[in-house]
Amino acid sequence: MAASSPCPYRYIFKGRTFCAIAIRERRYTTSEVTPSACSTCKAREVAEQVRCRHLDLGVEVDQYGGSQDVGVFYASCQRLMERLTDFGNCGEGKCPHWSVVEEERLEQMRQEALAAQREKERQQED
Repeated sequence: MAASSPCPYRYIFKGRTFCAIAIRERRYTTSEVTPSACSTCKAREVAEQVRCRHLDLGVEVDQYGGSQDVGVFYASCQRLMERLTDFGNCGEGKCPHWSVVEEERLEQMRQEALAAQREKERQQED
């Protein structure tokens, strides 16, 4: 993932850009992202560094007026069942559980997030 390539967690719906790993648990968090939110996000960098299918990422995209930033970033290993704050032991040849993430898995995440967005919109119309 070069800096000019799109983030693997972004998807588009009705002309708006969303983050498939955004967490919506607080009043001022959103799953819709702008370039300012993506510029403060560490998920893309960590995903490129680790590239493991067991890496589970989440971000809180804080929205204040028209500006956004990723204030909180979460990373955990699904295999070790623990939160990660240091990635020095993650990656090929560093972790015995490492297994390359497949593009199909990333596409599945985007499609699941898109389906949830469509369902949310459908419910709002009812």
